[in-house]
Amino acid sequence: MESGTVRLRNTKSFPFNDSAQLVALEKEQSGRDYAVLTEVVGSEGEVGDIVVSGKAVNGFSLEFTGSAREAEIRWRIVGECE
Repeated sequence: MESGTVRLRNTKSFPFNDSAQLVALEKEQSGRDYAVLTEVVGSEGEVGDIVVSGKAVNGFSLEFTGSAREAEIRWRIVGECE
């Protein structure tokens, strides 16, 4: 089970948001049928929802929907493995 922390930054003014960031996995998954659990560790402002998208065998994208300038997100892969 792989996990990590990523710092997402937003340079736009609400309602716009450019916090999306690619997260590369150290270990390639056997498919895209895995879940990504997320937890907000800290933020500067309102984070809103955490969105996981673009899942691939070697990574995925994370972003938040709120007006925060920055958010630190802890993530964990559950499900598929090698």
